[in-house]
Amino acid sequence: MKCSDLPFGEYIREKREQIGKTLRGLAAELDISGAYLHDIENGKRRAPERLLEKMASLLEITETSELHHFYDLAGVSQNGQHVDINSYMNSVPSARAALRTAKDANLTDEDWQKLIEIIKKKKRT
Repeated sequence: MKCSDLPFGEYIREKREQIGKTLRGLAAELDISGAYLHDIENGKRRAPERLLEKMASLLEITETSELHHFYDLAGVSQNGQHVDINSYMNSVPSARAALRTAKDANLTDEDWQKLIEIIKKKKRT
């Protein structure tokens, strides 16, 4: 099974093992107990929101698409709360309106990919 197909906790374990960190070592760097990290990796506890950014950094998740995937998995494990975009969604009412409009229009993944390309072009200019 690829890392990308794993639940959040298993993904964390795979990434940790890939970079050669022990469970206790990563837990110490995160300033949590080994038992707590063990429970996160086994899907028995959620990773605290306050640790996600540091966890991503310590697991050497730097590529944008992989970082987005990390936050998506974390969001799924937290009942759909995608912590990296919640504050943005809460502070920009038009973003919420855009998502609702897209939902009402039944935009497909292909439609979204086109929109993402438009946004990326706008960002470059």
